[in-house]
Amino acid sequence: MDKDTLLELSKKLNTEYEIGIWSETTDFFERQDIVNSSVKYSEGQYNIVIKLKEFNLSAAKTIFASLVRFIEYKSTFYVREDTESSFEYYLLSSTDNKKAFLFHVVFQ
Repeated sequence: MDKDTLLELSKKLNTEYEIGIWSETTDFFERQDIVNSSVKYSEGQYNIVIKLKEFNLSAAKTIFASLVRFIEYKSTFYVREDTESSFEYYLLSSTDNKKAFLFHVVFQ
């Protein structure tokens, strides 16, 4: 699966803002060993930026895997794109009744 396929799939689901998703995600990052984070919602997706203490893929993967286990619904898909200065994940998770959330997570 690629990013475009995942984004197209998200359009068929209810990805409207949920205060519970925002607050649980914010609380999750407050308990992580990172420099800082921000969680914002815009146009059907939560945009999350995480500043790592040390920029490396292993740390990003560990935090991302913990986040998925903590917040996911029944069906979950994600893709990762790497650049020289960031690791970016697109995460889509949904319930059987098409309630879902879409995260764009950027590790720096």
